[in-house]
Amino acid sequence: MKRLLIVSTESYNGKSVLALSLGLWLREQGIPFTYMKPISYEVSYATGAPVDRDALTICNALGLEDEINDVAPVPLEGPFLREAIVSGDRGFRKRIAKSFERISAERDIALIEGRHFLGLGISAGLSDIDIASMLGADIVILTRYNGEDAIDRILSSLRLLEGGPNVLGVVFKGVEMSTQLTPLNEVFVPFLAERGAEVLGIVPFDGSLRSVRVAELADRLGATVANNVSLECTVSHFVVASSGPEAELRRFRRTPYLGVIVGGDRDDVHDAALRVSSLECLIVTGNRRPSQEILSRATEQGVPVLLVGQTTMSASAQCQELLSRVWVAPGETLDRAVRLFQANVDIERILEKAEDR
Repeated sequence: MKRLLIVSTESYNGKSVLALSLGLWLREQGIPFTYMKPISYEVSYATGAPVDRDALTICNALGLEDEINDVAPVPLEGPFLREAIVSGDRGFRKRIAKSFERISAERDIALIEGRHFLGLGISAGLSDIDIASMLGADIVILTRYNGEDAIDRILSSLRLLEGGPNVLGVVFKGVEMSTQLTPLNEVFVPFLAERGAEVLGIVPFDGSLRSVRVAELADRLGATVANNVSLECTVSHFVVASSGPEAELRRFRRTPYLGVIVGGDRDDVHDAALRVSSLECLIVTGNRRPSQEILSRATEQGVPVLLVGQTTMSASAQCQELLSRVWVAPGETLDRAVRLFQANVDIERILEKAEDR
């Protein structure tokens, strides 16, 4: 069986999407495979027990019937991590190994999703390096391309992995094809190949993937939803309102799929935002409710109003970070991301290089 561990040099970089893309390709080829996310860092308690929502979504999309507690056996969050460091594992490695044994039986390929970023968990013996060694997996490194910085991250990763798991190569994502592709191909691809890091994929930047569902936004911000409307709309651009209503109105009108971040005492700006058809949600900071008139108008227009306790600038920083992710939720955005990865990652080469153990 070939075992592929997808790791990343930074958080929220598309490991789940790459795993899903590989899995869908394998399913189309009729190759028996499994998927595993040994350690979860974001879980839902909607059913009372910790469940990795992304892992569950991926299993459903791939048509896998394995138990979710085997697919994502360790819901390792902050308190659990501290306990693992103090007590030395708490049996997590044994749990992962047993779950892997169950779900990998009679499969030809195992797709394994790594932790937030390569190196996380070294203190507890639960890093990607430890997991690769434990499960006998080869490694594919995923990184966001931003010129020389990305190359330095790859070289640092190779140094960290030196003498350890077999590295199959690198997948770059977010490449600006008009300005970055030529120097990447002419300079950095051969440079990395000489150092044992074959480039296995160059995934173009696609600005249309930068969006977040309002439901996800509310959850991540810890927001209170002030009106009863659907949260299924998506936001692609956030504007922090800091000027007068007329100046802001001009900005709002130029911005599609808009989320406005503004203090609760700015009814004049709330009014301006609600005059724009592209408004998808209003994020009101400082836990101050807008006037009842504003809330009524927002409800009539189907615009969610999210009340958050953060300052305006803090909320803005969180919102911008959320835009950098491709969310693992069924829909056109995820489908588009999968198509982009499948078209630009050499899946056959990855499988050819992987060792059959």
